[in-house]
Amino acid sequence: MPDLPALILDDGQVDWEALFQIYEFEQFHDYAAGLTRGEADFLEMALALAEDASILDVACGGGRHALELAQRGYSVEGVDSSATLVGYAMRCAYEQATRARFVQADMRELAYAQQFDAALVMNSSLGFFDDATNRATLKRIAGALLDGGKVLLQCLNPYQIDKYLQGFRGGWHALAGGYLLHEASFAPRTATLHMNYRFVLPAHGIDAQHPGDHIRLYGYPELEAMLAASGLRPISVFGDAVLPPVAFEEASIWQVLVAEKL
Repeated sequence: MPDLPALILDDGQVDWEALFQIYEFEQFHDYAAGLTRGEADFLEMALALAEDASILDVACGGGRHALELAQRGYSVEGVDSSATLVGYAMRCAYEQATRARFVQADMRELAYAQQFDAALVMNSSLGFFDDATNRATLKRIAGALLDGGKVLLQCLNPYQIDKYLQGFRGGWHALAGGYLLHEASFAPRTATLHMNYRFVLPAHGIDAQHPGDHIRLYGYPELEAMLAASGLRPISVFGDAVLPPVAFEEASIWQVLVAEKL
């Protein structure tokens, strides 16, 4: 594994992407590694991936899914807006000698055309923008697929958001030599999840407040309509990205949709 990127930037600010996507996963390495392997097993099943499948991992973060799938022999390209995360993923791919490629790009500006057998959008990454932009982004993802290609969306279920939020009500926890506070709330009138973080690193005199993430959550009928408007036909939905597969039901925290390009 390559060296971890700097947590504190030259201007004294916290690199939040590195904290969440690299340092936090590294602190819980064994759990994260097992989670990633299990999710990759699920992705192979849900997308019915052929041995030579080409895969686009949208908002890939530090590349954990892309790297795991590349180790299994797939041709994978990961896209993320964070230079820190893309650089780290590239170094991991080099060390592992995998077929994973990583590109720094805004998911709203994807320029691929009929190039991939499958695309992944994990961890509610479709929802960070307004409705029109989210729809336009999904259309760009669909445009990256070959005819008959499939997209997999892992999205939080807004009807069970209170169960998800239980994990953000535990106060402070130790991370990267400091302490992180997670806070979250859900605005039902806009179906938006508001995420806020505070990180304290006493050794560096750091007490930083994250600017906040605001994630639009969609119910299944809304997602189905968005997929259809993008030329995608839903073919299956699951209640989580796990094996054995679980049904999408009333109590499901997650909804994982698979749709095929028409």
